[in-house]
Amino acid sequence: MYQLIPLLGLLLILVALITLFLKSEELEPYLLVKLIGYTILGGFTFEWNDWKLPLGFLIFLLFSRNIRVNANVKKRAAYVGLLVYLLSILIPFVQTTIFEWPREIELQNTNFYNGSLVEEWENVHNEFSDLEHGVKIKHFKLMMNDEGDLQDLQMDMEENGHPQNIHYRIRLSENDKKLIVKRQKVERVQYYQNGEPPYMQASFFLAQLDLIKKPMLDHKGIESYTLRSDGQRMGFGITDRVNYRIDTAGKHKLEKSELPVNAIIVDICGSNCSVYEHFLFDVRSSDGVSESAVLGVASKDSPEVRQWFKEHTGDTISYEENGEYVLLTDGKKKKVTEEEYDRALKETPIIDYQRNENMWQVTVKNPYGEAPHVMRFTLDGQEREVMEVLFE
Repeated sequence: MYQLIPLLGLLLILVALITLFLKSEELEPYLLVKLIGYTILGGFTFEWNDWKLPLGFLIFLLFSRNIRVNANVKKRAAYVGLLVYLLSILIPFVQTTIFEWPREIELQNTNFYNGSLVEEWENVHNEFSDLEHGVKIKHFKLMMNDEGDLQDLQMDMEENGHPQNIHYRIRLSENDKKLIVKRQKVERVQYYQNGEPPYMQASFFLAQLDLIKKPMLDHKGIESYTLRSDGQRMGFGITDRVNYRIDTAGKHKLEKSELPVNAIIVDICGSNCSVYEHFLFDVRSSDGVSESAVLGVASKDSPEVRQWFKEHTGDTISYEENGEYVLLTDGKKKKVTEEEYDRALKETPIIDYQRNENMWQVTVKNPYGEAPHVMRFTLDGQEREVMEVLFE
């Protein structure tokens, strides 16, 4: 739909110019071409830092008095260009304002133990889009009373987008019954730098928190709890606090002899931190990932990797019908021999693995299916996390 807006705008400009041409007072060679020129001049923009100046229209004003033939229609053509300039500023401003306008979304459940953070996030995201493209969580804080009623909830997330990412700022409303969501487009940044641990997939992180049940936070005399995390998986070896492993089997104390480990860390603070514990989720050893397991680990961790393989293998790139063999490329069907058909399914996608210690650089190519036909991703074999996914 949005792709049609520039085409519609161009059509309206052409209609306006043709109307001006038909209203011209005198015959003039190449008048329509001249009107197009005046429109381009009127809309010419000079960009300086974040400023856009109507330089073309200012030039037109300086020389407009010298127009002798069909002056009125030429001036109006220049004003059409000025209108294009104004719209080029106004439309992006309106689009950004609408995009960033805070939205209030009703909580599905105001009690942490009775509800699901995964479902709350899915409900939020579905308000904006049906498709999720690799959302990472960057900040999480939750406050609740001893019964699990929410008192505060803060989540900052970032979704992969092209050419910009989408940042979600989610906060609990003052009446504790709604989530206030604000989106903003931000530049894409490689976050895994200088040894900094990677941010987790939001849905996976929240699914870990959904494992927390009321008996796990049953300290006497504690009236409220605060859960904090920066959404990263990291090496953990702190021994001066009480540490617990949380999984589907429940809550288990981690002994000092079991440390260090790699895990998702959530700090638990009870009533001004009179109780302070570390909850560790998805605890793993430091063993790396073998080449044969790279694609499986990457597909499990990254929705983008998983979706690309879904769109470039099996029935999405080929089919057999009435004894004929067909391969699909960018929506076009190509009839091939059985030998070509079998070779395409066996030999694609083409995968190149490059390893530097525990970091895997993987390039995957397939000429069949829909564009993009090339995917590159980086996998941290120790953390079992996809750092970045790029498409060509």
